[in-house]
Amino acid sequence: MRSDNGTNFVGAEREIKSAINEWNVSQIEDSMLQRNIEWKFNPPAGSHYGGGCGISTPCFILLTHCILCCLCQGILPPWEVSGNETTVFISLFVTQFRSLILDADMTFDIRQSWKDQRFVNASRNPNDYILYKAEEFENLWRPDTYIANEMPNGLFETSLTDNIYAYPNGSLYLTTRHSIVFHCDVKLFALPIKDETCSLYFKSASYSSENLKFLWKLVTPVTYSKTMKTYAVTIKRTETKLCSQGESMPCLHLILYVQRKYQTMFVQVYLPSTCIVFITWLGFWIHHTEVSGRTRISTISLTAIIADSVGTLIMNPDQVHMAAVEAWNAGCFIIITLAFLEFVIVHNYHRRQMNKKNSTEDEGIQGKLETQNSIQNNSKVTSINKRKKISKSKVAPEVIHVIDIPINAEDTKEKKSGLAPETIDRISCLLYALLFILFNIYYWAFFLTEADKK
Repeated sequence: MRSDNGTNFVGAEREIKSAINEWNVSQIEDSMLQRNIEWKFNPPAGSHYGGGCGISTPCFILLTHCILCCLCQGILPPWEVSGNETTVFISLFVTQFRSLILDADMTFDIRQSWKDQRFVNASRNPNDYILYKAEEFENLWRPDTYIANEMPNGLFETSLTDNIYAYPNGSLYLTTRHSIVFHCDVKLFALPIKDETCSLYFKSASYSSENLKFLWKLVTPVTYSKTMKTYAVTIKRTETKLCSQGESMPCLHLILYVQRKYQTMFVQVYLPSTCIVFITWLGFWIHHTEVSGRTRISTISLTAIIADSVGTLIMNPDQVHMAAVEAWNAGCFIIITLAFLEFVIVHNYHRRQMNKKNSTEDEGIQGKLETQNSIQNNSKVTSINKRKKISKSKVAPEVIHVIDIPINAEDTKEKKSGLAPETIDRISCLLYALLFILFNIYYWAFFLTEADKK
């Protein structure tokens, strides 16, 4: 083995000799490594001593460089070969979308197409194509597209289902499948009544807009699968456009206008609280003397509306405040509280009336008894005197009927003053229903119109 007299080779020889001395020669003497190989060094600055080996070294280096250039030719960007700007057309095929509070999950296929003159082959059938699998992408150039607002953001990773189709006219088509999470612009003040917008920004990771250009596909840049699942939301409209002029990298902007299904939100938010308010209203038809029934309805309604409000807060992050939902729950809570307060007032008013009535009746009964006693005494005296006169005149005895006539009959009548508790309950029942109707009119009118100004 011949080499230059370099320090690295000399050091290598010394290391090999010391290692060979430690080997067990008796066990490996039959192997190729123990053949009598001598390492010869050329004199310093005398590479011509190597003969043909030294002369062929520059040729070998040049040949290796040409081979590496040919192998790496496919990795070079197309504009490095053609000298012209490369345009990549992008389109999306969405298969799944789910909108959460502030975030959205989306599964889609991103389809990219561009032209590369290195793949032009006029001798082939124009309909034929060459398929490159994901494991062959290392030897091909492809756009380094990524979504800037993806959480967490980063370059797309290739999967086994990703393929590149190369056609004889130099057109290449790349299809990759992705499932991402990204941020949505939500109007928390009017949620869930108002719509929300979700934006996606497609950018290049390392190429400038001077060499690489991104454009949306001219016809149907975004298509949706017929079996797409949106989970309680609907993508009402899609808008595709370029990013602002200040971007130095190729950039595309996709806007999704998401509309929540009112049926779902009504069942989850508004229907339970409306039923609680209605059950509280039914409590007015229970007599105010049924303290146990009225109290249970009020306490159960208050507990249910509080649990509904707390459940809404638990389902959302701490920094999220949905003013529309909070205002609705607060309004229902206040109305139910007023109903319970009305029952307390009516019941207390009824008790005072009963106490006053009982005291008046006691005084009337006592006065009546005293009057009856005095009349009975007078009637006894009159009866005795009459009997004496009758006996003297020997007149046949007569039956004398004593009639108790109260001195003042107006004292026995119940003096009614003010409204009866039953009347107050009926009026409160009507006012309760009217208050809830007015609350609904103001609530929906405000959050459907004035909420946009917030």
